[in-house]
Amino acid sequence: MSMRSLWGRWFAPRPRLRVPLAVALVLALGAGGWQAYARFTEDDDGPREWTKGPYGKAPAALGKSAPGRPGETVRALDQVPEAIVGGLALYDGTTGDGGTRLTAVDLRTGRTYWEYGRDAYLHDLEIGDELAVLWWRDGGLTAVDLRTGKPRWRTEGPRRSTDRHHGLVTNITVMDRTVLVESQKELWALSSADGKRRWRAAPPKGCEEWSPVDEALPLREVYVVEAGGCPDDPALDDDPQTDRMAQVGLDTDTGTVRWRFPHDAAIQPYLPANGTTLVLAPARRGGGMAVTDVSGRRPGIRTLPFPDGERGRGATAHTLVAQADDGPDALRGYALADGRRRWTHRAATGTRLGRALVADGRVYVVEQPFMVAGLRTPAGPSRLLVLDAERGGLRYSVGLPELDRSGSGAAPQLVPSHAGDGVVAVSWDRMTSTVDADVLILTDARP
Repeated sequence: MSMRSLWGRWFAPRPRLRVPLAVALVLALGAGGWQAYARFTEDDDGPREWTKGPYGKAPAALGKSAPGRPGETVRALDQVPEAIVGGLALYDGTTGDGGTRLTAVDLRTGRTYWEYGRDAYLHDLEIGDELAVLWWRDGGLTAVDLRTGKPRWRTEGPRRSTDRHHGLVTNITVMDRTVLVESQKELWALSSADGKRRWRAAPPKGCEEWSPVDEALPLREVYVVEAGGCPDDPALDDDPQTDRMAQVGLDTDTGTVRWRFPHDAAIQPYLPANGTTLVLAPARRGGGMAVTDVSGRRPGIRTLPFPDGERGRGATAHTLVAQADDGPDALRGYALADGRRRWTHRAATGTRLGRALVADGRVYVVEQPFMVAGLRTPAGPSRLLVLDAERGGLRYSVGLPELDRSGSGAAPQLVPSHAGDGVVAVSWDRMTSTVDADVLILTDARP
């Protein structure tokens, strides 16, 4: 669940209730499959859904993985994209009459490749490698093909809570074969190909709800999700302040619970280390990390030391990369085998490190001067650093041009917002600045 979508869910206006004549007719006929088509295509006011483009051949990615020497500028964009997939930057926004627009921009040319829109309010959005899945306020789902901008399928989503606040908390995870759509009441697995429901799952026995605050994580034969309101666990000392959470492994084919492990972490993402291991850090109040391993015949979880006040940024097969929340002067790597610190990288004197991003065995982080709230640009140069995630060694660095920002907000930081498909994107952090600002797209420097 992105900060963008969370903000939009709390503060966007509520949609008008409109019931097309076609929908009423189909409901009377009992043709559920036709219902979805009618409600998504037109109403009394005319067309509700459109696609403009695609214009030309689909832009290819600039590479297959995150670049090791991102020293060449591809393009500077004037707004942070929702996602970068292949050679496209994806943006979501609103139309003048309260509808929703999703736009794909060619990274090489900066031109619009396609635009999809619907005259309806958006509830949630998630973008995968081939699809963008939009969950509407009226309960419907639309999957848009990223190569064409045209809908691949439309269907209805799971029930959401009727509570005004709880009903806002949902999540979508888009994978190659499956789209997981999750509310607090239930979780659905849909086929990526046609949107047909493969299975549905209620919260596990003893737990009150799903906790859809982050994407589900696929491991071998399971999807790892989180449940809330679970029974107190003696291992967690029955602390009344705990969130009584559980990490749950659902069978990918049936949705049945394979295993569950309790924890009391605050809102933390699951960090994939490889195809069979994930890390939760911190795993409880007061520190500690939890490493879940499903590589053997029986899944297991081990708790290792991890400092209080630090937060995991990403993981490799052997190392967790972490930063302190209140001391952005260093990055550290911790061994997943025993929790011991393997390396430390400190910022140069007079600078700080922005929030790091881990991708393809590398750590991307911007070393930058301290920024004062209200200033448009930092008082000094910044550099993008590329570290070896396993050993912490500096592999590459490049100076960054000034990236302008407008408006006001908290003292911002420069962060890598994307690393993959041959590019790294560097922008002002959307969590510490409420403004749209420049985004620099970098790719491997030519030899």
